[in-house]
Amino acid sequence: MLAAAAAVLLLGGCTRDQWQRLPGPDEAVKLVPIFTTMAHGLAVQPYKWPTPRPPVPGTVPVSGGEAPTPITNQPADLARINALRNPVQVTALSLERGRERYDIYCTPCHGGAGDGQGPVPTGTNIPWIPSLLTPIARSHSDGMLYAIARHGRGLMPAYGDRLRGEDRWHVVNYVRQLQGAAQ
Repeated sequence: MLAAAAAVLLLGGCTRDQWQRLPGPDEAVKLVPIFTTMAHGLAVQPYKWPTPRPPVPGTVPVSGGEAPTPITNQPADLARINALRNPVQVTALSLERGRERYDIYCTPCHGGAGDGQGPVPTGTNIPWIPSLLTPIARSHSDGMLYAIARHGRGLMPAYGDRLRGEDRWHVVNYVRQLQGAAQ
């Protein structure tokens, strides 16, 4: 009690300038020799920019982290992408979720009907937005549509950070419904 009273009296006698010059908790920790290296050390953040580390092969990610599926013109990569199978069954719930995600992320460019006549291309310098209803778009495998939505292609940006795993498959189901309705 006596020490607390003495501290109150000593600190009560400080001017504002003297009080503000007292070290804060971070400065006090830096005065301890073992902690100085921690205060100035490099913080490694393996799952952030510039290149996040892919998960270790054969492991199950706890959150986030999907295996990379780059789109290249190499036959092995195209075969792997085309071999991807849609794990989401076409149900009313899947089509509804796909429509919701499509309306948010795809309609601005590809249009509500998938014909490439969305509101974004008009008045912008985007020269051409492909229709999702063409024979070429119909010929793409589900895996290719999934990979394009994830990584982008040409002028289309990647939506993998916004449109997550299963939602991409729902969008693929919805695009297939649009393509069927257009025939």
